[in-house]
Amino acid sequence: MNSFVLYGGLALVLLLAGVYVAISLRGGSRLQRRLFTLFFLLSFLPVVVVLLLNWQMSQRNLGFLDSPGLRSSLESSLNLARRTLDREREVAGETGQRVAQRIADGERPLPAPPDGGSYRCWVGGEAHLRGTGASELLEAMAPPDPNALGTPIRLELTGEDYLVATAAAHGPEGEVLLHLATPLAADLAADLRAVTQGSSRYRQLRLFYGELLRGDTLITLTGLGVVLLATSILLSRYFARRIAGPLSKLTQGTALVAAGDLDHRVRVRAVDELGDLVDAFNRMTGELKRSKDELVRAERVAAWQGIARRLAHEIKNPLTPIDLAMHRIRRKVDDGTVHECVDTVLEETRNLKRLADEFSFFARLPAPKKERTELRELVSSVAELYTERTHVEVVWEGWPEEMWVHVDPGQMRQVFGNLVKNAAEAMRGRGRVTLTLGEREGGIVVRVADGGPGLTARPEQLFEPYFTTKESGTGLGLAVARKIVEDHGGSLHAYAPAEGGAVFEVGLPAAGKE
Repeated sequence: MNSFVLYGGLALVLLLAGVYVAISLRGGSRLQRRLFTLFFLLSFLPVVVVLLLNWQMSQRNLGFLDSPGLRSSLESSLNLARRTLDREREVAGETGQRVAQRIADGERPLPAPPDGGSYRCWVGGEAHLRGTGASELLEAMAPPDPNALGTPIRLELTGEDYLVATAAAHGPEGEVLLHLATPLAADLAADLRAVTQGSSRYRQLRLFYGELLRGDTLITLTGLGVVLLATSILLSRYFARRIAGPLSKLTQGTALVAAGDLDHRVRVRAVDELGDLVDAFNRMTGELKRSKDELVRAERVAAWQGIARRLAHEIKNPLTPIDLAMHRIRRKVDDGTVHECVDTVLEETRNLKRLADEFSFFARLPAPKKERTELRELVSSVAELYTERTHVEVVWEGWPEEMWVHVDPGQMRQVFGNLVKNAAEAMRGRGRVTLTLGEREGGIVVRVADGGPGLTARPEQLFEPYFTTKESGTGLGLAVARKIVEDHGGSLHAYAPAEGGAVFEVGLPAAGKE
């Protein structure tokens, strides 16, 4: 009956495991189903082989453990060990009695303990200790009872075995009580332990295998086989999903990226090489998106440069004759009202010329002429220029005494001049501009932070040509600054920190790392 219940329960477990796997794989990919079949076959065959070998080896082991020769050998070894230990105890007891009698007979000084031994005796109620080998052990023991002296006991102290004998004797000074600790020979102690442990293990193994093989051996092994089989099914499903799942997600992600969705990322848990593959795919998609954004930005800048070139040409053409005509009118007409109107036209003409010059500079930004430059001195001169007549305080953080870089000094003054000027204007000429120097891989980072109202547009929008938040701005300052920094192999970004204000971050290669 028990066997029937066990077999029925195990069969039910296996059936449920199979149904669970079949349902879970129904919606999976073909790769998942194929991997499951492969893993299951690879795990099923070793299970059968292991069970057969286990049965054979169990029968052999039981026959070996039940052999009369092995049992008699172990019993003989155990009896020999017992007799050896009994002789040692008898010798220890006799030695202890002799030492106690010598002390009771009045031998002074107290006799020396046996070789390697120690003893503690009580004479007239006063304790005496001779020898140091087992002093801690002896000092922890109370005086023996003279009416209940027993067989020497075996004790262990700091990895060494001792036989402790008790003895009592009567003499002229009264009764003498004694504990004598005699060390067992190291090889003898090791042999005794080995024989005792071997006998104990033999009895345990014989009892275990006897119950296992003579009882319900076949049922136990069958149950083990079913459990292993169910485990192999579940593990096969698990590994099939762990491998095929990320691959399926990668296939779907590749199709989406190929369709133009560069914001797509594969969100799946994977480890080892699969995890590296997923990370590499996501990094590749990110690089593609950044490359596309840079390409679009480069195309936009190129288009704006073409527009700027045409605008500069169209603006400059009429400016010269207008300027000459206004000066001629001013010379020939002696009228204050006319002079005032002429001055207004000339002022606006100069503004238009300045605007045309900015367009021309943006359209034909020259290649940087790099030279070894001390950056702090350069930035300091620019900061003083744009803050000397304001209530703006410049704070330096993280700067060494010297910081050398390879840059075009003129173009870099234009970059930092634009950033410091914008920061001062954002704070309406009153506040603090913090210039922080940091490091990054292969270069340095200069952060220009202000305490103004923060960014009034998206960070990337600030660098688009002709985008400005100022009433009188042309929208070219930050665009030109970014182009200069990128021509130097660096980067220029903006962000709004949580504590307020705005930060513009200029990344530059270190000297010698261009």
